Amino acid sequence: MSRSLGAAIGLCAVVLALTACVPEPTETASPSGSTTPSESSTPGASSSPTSSPSSTPRPQAQEIELPASCDAIYSASMRSRLGAELPPLNDAGVDIASTQVASLRGLIDSGVPTLRCTWGTAAGAALATSVTIVDPADAPRIQDMLAAAGFVCSDNSGGILCTSGNEADFLRGNGWVATSWSASVPDGYTEDIAATLWG
Repeated sequence: MSRSLGAAIGLCAVVLALTACVPEPTETASPSGSTTPSESSTPGASSSPTSSPSSTPRPQAQEIELPASCDAIYSASMRSRLGAELPPLNDAGVDIASTQVASLRGLIDSGVPTLRCTWGTAAGAALATSVTIVDPADAPRIQDMLAAAGFVCSDNSGGILCTSGNEADFLRGNGWVATSWSASVPDGYTEDIAATLWG
């Protein structure tokens, strides 16, 4: 009897030892062959890959592509108003710069993607607008340069609007809209561009 009991105890010990060596099925093989812990094995982890702020994509509303033409930067009503009040579009004689800040003119002329649009004539009222694609990380630097030049900046249309004298600059995401004028611009001109480009 004691011999049978001892054999049974020995068998149980062998079974326990073997089951203790079985790996837990909580690791998943990655395509490179390495293994990563299962998300469910980490306390508080979510199965959603976007739960971490660092993995959240940048809002698409902040990003724009360079417009294909000047007609694409205005709403239909603003385009019609400009055509009636300050024709023509892109007269070759209008050479006014879209920004009067020399260092920022250098940035526009450096080869960054830019669309230049003008209204009016060289002999009369005129305005010039540039839509420039920049690195979003450069926007604070542009704003600082505007502030140093005496511009007043405030939140507007989901971005930053900086104004001084006959110039208005709008910064949002990767877009920078700069406009200067020799006479006047229609009310809401820059805001219309912002609404058209960013929605």
